[in-house]
Amino acid sequence: MLDNEDALTPLPAPVGRWIVAFNARDLATIVSLYRDDAELFDSGMPRPRHGHTEIERWFRWRFASTPITYIPTGEDPGENGQVIVAWIARGSGPRLLSRFTRSFEVAGKSYFTLSDGVIKKQHGVYDHLSVLRQVVPLFKWLPSAFMRFVYHIYLWRGGQ
Repeated sequence: MLDNEDALTPLPAPVGRWIVAFNARDLATIVSLYRDDAELFDSGMPRPRHGHTEIERWFRWRFASTPITYIPTGEDPGENGQVIVAWIARGSGPRLLSRFTRSFEVAGKSYFTLSDGVIKKQHGVYDHLSVLRQVVPLFKWLPSAFMRFVYHIYLWRGGQ
């Protein structure tokens, strides 16, 4: 696995800066890396976020609720300005439940579409149910449908 500094070197500027800003929980910088009409979506979201206001709201909640660090492990060139970054995310469960949860590690990919030096679209893919199973060990024995329900309640309570 590449360490964080080595992994950032070959990445296009907005993508490398996104990773640094995310890991620093730098809300202003991360939002500034998106176009005004950008789309943000990942497999843990119930719906895409559009524009600076929705994207800022998502990251404000994400940074406050669940400490996560992204460690890039590779990059693949995509088509039409797309950059695909493989990563490992490490973190701990929601701060609200910190006494009862464990840390997690999950692999995923982010698909960044760039336009004029900023992010036009970002789509993150990872197994968010795997994260839940690691964070709350009891979830290992519960049906996936129940876990999705719990996750949607968590998002809803966070205003997402």
